[in-house]
Amino acid sequence: MRSRSVSEERASDPAAAHEAALRLLERTRQTRSELARKLRDKGYAAAVVEGVLERLAGVGLVDDVEYARAFLRGRWGRRAAGRRKLEQDLRGRGVPPEAIARARATLESELGDVDETASARRVIEQSARRYQNLEPHERRRRLWALLMRRGFDGETIQAVLRADETR
Repeated sequence: MRSRSVSEERASDPAAAHEAALRLLERTRQTRSELARKLRDKGYAAAVVEGVLERLAGVGLVDDVEYARAFLRGRWGRRAAGRRKLEQDLRGRGVPPEAIARARATLESELGDVDETASARRVIEQSARRYQNLEPHERRRRLWALLMRRGFDGETIQAVLRADETR
């Protein structure tokens, strides 16, 4: 059975850590934080990991802004989730808030503003059958909670629920 951690000698070897990082990046794009955690979990020294990450960032293989932009582009407007939820998911992956903000600004300049109201409406339409037999007040309360969990802001929720009630 192979040990997942490296020997003490290799733990301080930048070349070995670099190879391990490249193998991890070969499988899928990683945030800087995720990659650092995985390398430390393998037993590489923190100073070695930081040096490797700087080197990879220098050649563009580790870029949190680009990671966040690609993540948002793949989900924004397509997934029934609000901007806040997507940003929360990115923060959970270790992407710093300033990288998220830069990625969002870049994406908005490419695509224009995303219509969160349309996304929220889609969530309501998807859950219509589930809530159809509830009293109007209870239905509104549950839809509000659902939309909040999905990351929509109060203003968007209010507008969508108001429009839903007039149908």
